[in-house]
Amino acid sequence: MAPLLRLIRIVATFYRSFFFASFTITSICLAIFGQFGPSSLVVLFWFKAATLGLIYFFINSFQSKQLFYYRNLGIGKVILWSVCIAIDCFLFAVLLVVTHNIL
Repeated sequence: MAPLLRLIRIVATFYRSFFFASFTITSICLAIFGQFGPSSLVVLFWFKAATLGLIYFFINSFQSKQLFYYRNLGIGKVILWSVCIAIDCFLFAVLLVVTHNIL
């Protein structure tokens, strides 16, 4: 159980480094979804995917030394990014469903 908690703490620390940017993009997508409805889902999906790609590029290019920290903790870049993107996509999907049910 302890290694799982360690992994969660490490991933949470990494995700916190770009959470604000990601959540801002998600909020913009939710506002657009609220205004235009389900017909805008395809555009919002690609917008979210493109901005996640930009975040990935930014972190890998300009904060590459930070990734060495996580590598030294035993977490590879693929695992780190996979878990963070999965969490972000799950959060995005849940918020879209909640927004759709509210409106």
